[in-house]
Amino acid sequence: MTDLLPKVKELKVYNSICLATSQRQAAAECLAKDSDLMIVIGGKNSSNTKMLANLCRGYCPTYHIETEAELEPESLVGIERVGLAAGASTPESRIVAVYNQILKNKWGRRALP
Repeated sequence: MTDLLPKVKELKVYNSICLATSQRQAAAECLAKDSDLMIVIGGKNSSNTKMLANLCRGYCPTYHIETEAELEPESLVGIERVGLAAGASTPESRIVAVYNQILKNKWGRRALP
């Protein structure tokens, strides 16, 4: 941004997020309030996903993972309500894989193809 200053007469910067991101954050926060554990799926470098995880941590233990391989079965021991949220660019197939891994680890079954 400092590179722009000599090139423009006036520069205004607004720290804002789009409506979809705002709604996703509100939904994750609401879910976290009613969960014993939150799992947030998305890239470790994703600002959006990091924000989701940080919001959820304010309400319950939260894991930020990229793939189902990072889900540790022991993290589900004693947990009744698991919340699941994902960053905006997380592919649906990855979300389904994590969901299925939770079901498999927690209840020994798979739900979605």
